[in-house]
This record gives sequence, structure tokens and C-alpha cells, in this order.
Amino acid sequence: MRVSHSVQPAVPDAVEANKRVIRRLFDEVFNQGNLQVVEELWIPGRLEEGKQSTIDLRSAFPDYHRTIEAQIAEGDLVATRWTARGTHRGPFRSRVLGRSIAPTGRGIQTPGVSVHRVIDGRVVEAWVLGNDSVELLAQLGAVTRA
Repeated sequence: MRVSHSVQPAVPDAVEANKRVIRRLFDEVFNQGNLQVVEELWIPGRLEEGKQSTIDLRSAFPDYHRTIEAQIAEGDLVATRWTARGTHRGPFRSRVLGRSIAPTGRGIQTPGVSVHRVIDGRVVEAWVLGNDSVELLAQLGAVTRA
């Protein structure tokens, strides 16, 4: 994946449209698990990644829900601060630990931040902090807080 550090200028209506794309991603994909929407919102080269991450999260946390706490946008970038909640009812594949965590039945509540690049109404890049954080792993009992 090529990472670009420039922000493309956008008119206010385009910035608001980009924010709506991400709100739809949160509501319909993450919160409702509607994988068909991934095909509408992600560019073809990123579809499988978007689908798989949603499948993994919703398999581990069937009631997974992200609440948008704040959202700002500039040009083609949309930054979203969110809180994830759910109940651990399926195996969770942790990239941090390099292994799966068996279901614990524990509830989680963890903050996160996502930055998405949206061009022509579709997500072309995403950076996410929070899905596999130490805080989440501690709530599952997989690590001990210092």
C-alpha cells in the first residue's frame, strides 16, 4: 500500500459528503454487519480487507457497536474518534498477541480513532487505532495492565 501524506483540497460540500460516507460505514457495516455496503464504500483493491476485518470483529463480538464521539474532516481525510462496545462471544484473532483469544463472555468498551481517505465517495485508505489495543486485550483478560 502506498501512503500519501498530502491532503487533497475539497469544497465544504465534498468534505461533508466524505463524513457521511464514514458515518454510513460505521452504522451499516460495523454496527449492523451489512457486508454488501462494503462493496459500495471501499475501492475494489480494499474490499476483502474491509470485509474480513468486519467479519472478524462481528464473529468475536456479535453485538459489536461503534459510537462516533467526534468527527472532523479536511480535504479527502476524515478523522473519527469512537468508542467500541460489545460482548466477547467468539474467538478474537489478536495481531498484537499473534494468537486467538477464546470467548470470555466479557463486555468490552474501548476507545479508538480512525482516519479514512475518501475519494469519489469511496474509502481508498484507512488507519485505525483501537481494534486490537492493549486496553481491549486487558478487558478480555489476555494481558495485565502495568
